[in-house]
Formats: sequence, structure tokens, C-alpha cells
Amino acid sequence: MLGKRHVYGWFIVFLAFFSVASHSWANTEVKQEGRFVDVEDGHWAKNEIDFLANAQIINGYQIGQTLQFRPAQMVTRAEAAKMIVSALGQTEWKDGALSFQDVPANHWARGWIARAVQLGIMGGDGTTNFRPNESLSRAEMSIVLVNAFSLPSKGAAVESAAVFKDTAGHWALAHINRLYYHGIANGREGQFFPKDAISRAEFATLVARTINDQFRLPLPDLIQQGKTNIQGTVTTATLNVRQTPSATGTLVGTLQKGQVVDVYDINGYWAKIAYNGQFAYVHKTYLKLRNIAGSPVKGRIIVVDAGHGGKDPGAMSGGANEKTIVLEVAKLLKDKLERAGAIVIMTRETDVYPTLQDRVDIAKNNYAEMFVSIHTNSATNTSAKGAEVYYDSSKNPNAEESKKLAQYIQEEIVRMANMVDRGVKNSGLYVLRNNSVTSVLVELGFISNAEDRAKLTSAEYQNIYAEAIYQGIVKYYTAQ
Repeated sequence: MLGKRHVYGWFIVFLAFFSVASHSWANTEVKQEGRFVDVEDGHWAKNEIDFLANAQIINGYQIGQTLQFRPAQMVTRAEAAKMIVSALGQTEWKDGALSFQDVPANHWARGWIARAVQLGIMGGDGTTNFRPNESLSRAEMSIVLVNAFSLPSKGAAVESAAVFKDTAGHWALAHINRLYYHGIANGREGQFFPKDAISRAEFATLVARTINDQFRLPLPDLIQQGKTNIQGTVTTATLNVRQTPSATGTLVGTLQKGQVVDVYDINGYWAKIAYNGQFAYVHKTYLKLRNIAGSPVKGRIIVVDAGHGGKDPGAMSGGANEKTIVLEVAKLLKDKLERAGAIVIMTRETDVYPTLQDRVDIAKNNYAEMFVSIHTNSATNTSAKGAEVYYDSSKNPNAEESKKLAQYIQEEIVRMANMVDRGVKNSGLYVLRNNSVTSVLVELGFISNAEDRAKLTSAEYQNIYAEAIYQGIVKYYTAQ
């Protein structure tokens, strides 16, 4: 047992010139396997458009026997909602509640808008309107891209200095700079044109660059030659720096909590860094590893533990059992993390029972950097309900980091699954206190409560729980 993407509601971006107000995709969406007749081989955005079309993230207009993309046409907020939701691997939420008076029940994008709102990707304009057929500026879209895809910061220094002549002092400066330093946007002739709108071709290009590194622009002065894409922040009071990658290696110095180091290589538990002009090594357990560019979880070694299993069904109520529910959520979480480039180790993928020590050993034997255990709760009092996340400070040396992760996951579960917030709790549970890395135990809800149990046994909500845990992990890795 046991157990934000708050993105500005504005939505559309980039390099826009003159274009025609769009009709919605409404009733003309079709799967893309061929070529758009208006996107010829020589079109500047053809590769990006084809990539998104093949992934069924973008769609065109069926005109007679031909298919058009209309690359110069303006993107609408409704179209953008569908594209971003699709790019995140999500589906429309047909039964989702919406309060916008300008998005009627029969609007073609209602389900996509509902999902975008539910994920925290988009919102209204501060009134009762969503403005589904309007476009927005490059500045507003920079906010959306950075937050929707959790692009990590390059640091306060680079985000406060204007890269473009027309963005100095601009309210979206930090987000515009972040797009630039991630190789997504480079403006034109030294300007970003933050007030301009975006065409469908330009929007497709930006989304493709955001989700697929192969389309990225050359990274400007990002990483000095020889470094990896990883930085590490020291999470313990004092971290020994050794001449060789061994606990018996000659001690050459120490790092203090909060210090940031560039990582040149990782071998097992040892991270290679530069120290006083020479290479040296530190134990990566005491570093919060962070990707400078690309997916925040790419390359991170994360153990996903589905609680109970086999002979141990866990909590049972109303014909449902814990071991089955948490395994489904764990599998969905694994898929989301792996699609983002993480290295995921499962403690079980079938109905078997690893002991608690087995689960800890799996983490240690695979040089884990994070441990996430998934459970459902139960109580004699059937009115008890809600989600809670545990961490341990009794023995786990990364208690502070574990608490941060627990808070991010708890916030996302409460928000996305609309769960009662039972908070984050400190408890010396076996798999938490016997791990050294950032470790949490997630209680999704109470199987003994009818309302919670309906969600726990719902395929849709199991995916929402997995998405919430995933988003919590992403937020942990992108937080400074």
C-alpha cells in the first residue's frame, strides 16, 4: 500500500511574415502518408513538415483528390492546441469540461482544447473566451514552447542578456533566449520580431526542432569541446573529489553543496569533472545531474517500482487489487520516460514479487539516479481519499532532493487527476531509507474509497497518473 505545466494561455509563435487568416482544420483532418501538394521538394520547411505529418502531429486540408498543408496560412489557437497535445503524445479529451463560451460542444477542436487546458498547456484570455480562431505572437509562443516541453534553463546570466536587438527588456526575454540557446529559434538579421505571428510552416518547424534534436540549429557557444551535455549540482554538504574513479582514490579536494560542475564522462557511479585544471572524479549519487540541452530526462537512469506483485496483491477493494493497478501505471510511466530518452529500469514488468531488498538492489546494481515506487492506499474508513507522496530523511542522504521530487509529483497528481491533496510526508519506508539516490513512494489514491477507486481502475486515469508522475520528474530535473 502506501501511497504546471502552468503555461501561459497564449499560443502561437515564430518567424511569421504575411499570411491569410485560417479556417479551422475542422472536418478536413486526415492521416498523412503522402506529400502535400503545396509543400514541394524545395520548400524550406519540407523535412520538418514531413516529420510531423508522418508522426500524425499535423494534418492538412483534403481538397478533392489532393491534400494541402497551406504552409503560409496562419495557425490558430485551436490548431496549435491540437498540434502541441499531439506532440506530447496525448489525445483529445472528448468528455473534458470547458467553460469557454466561444468553444461550443460541437467545435472540432473542443476535445483537444480540453486536453490542453487539463495538461496546463493553454488557457483562456482572462475572460470567458478561448479565442480558438485567433493567432498570437512569437513572444507568446516562446512562453508556450518553453513551458509545454519543459526546456531547461541555461542559467540566469544568459537569460537576462538580450540576444536580439528588439527583445531588450521584453517581458518574454528569458523564454526567447531559452529558445535561442536550445537551437530552436535564431531570429532574422539580429531581431526576433516578438510581435509577429506565425505561419503553419514556421510553427511546424519550431515544434519539430523542439521534439527532435536532428532539426535543431547549431547550439551557440553551448558546450566547450570535450564536455558532455550534462552539468551536476552538488547535493551534499561536502563532496570528495578524487584523482581516480574509486572510493580509495587519492583525495584532491572537495566541493560544497550547491556548486555546479561540468561533466565530461560518467562511468558507473563516477562522474568525470575538471578540478583545478585537471580531470578528477566525484560520486554521482551526490550530484543532481541536469541536461543542458534537449530532453531533461534523456540519459537519466530512473528505476520505476510497481509495488507488490505475485503472491502479494497489496490492498484490495471492490474487486480491484493494488498490484494490478500500479503495474499498469508503471508501464505507462516507463513508456513516457523512454520516449523522452530516459533509461528506465523496472523492478517488475509482470505479476511477480521482488522483495523490498530486491527492489533496492535493482536500483544499486543499475547505477540508478532516481527511484520512484508506485502504490495505492487503503483505509478502514472508506471516506479517506486523496493522493500523497513519501520521502525519507532518516537515512537517505538525498532527502532534500527526494522531498523536492515528491512535491513536484504530488502537485501534478493533484492537479491533473483532481485528487484530494494529502501532501508530502516524511517516512522511513524500506525502499526509501535503504536507497541513496533521490527516492519517493507515490500513493495514487485510496482503493478503499469508491471515488478514488473509480479513477484508479480507469484506463484514462491510469494514463493521467503516469503523465502526472512523468511531469513531476521533468519539473524536478528542470528546476534550478
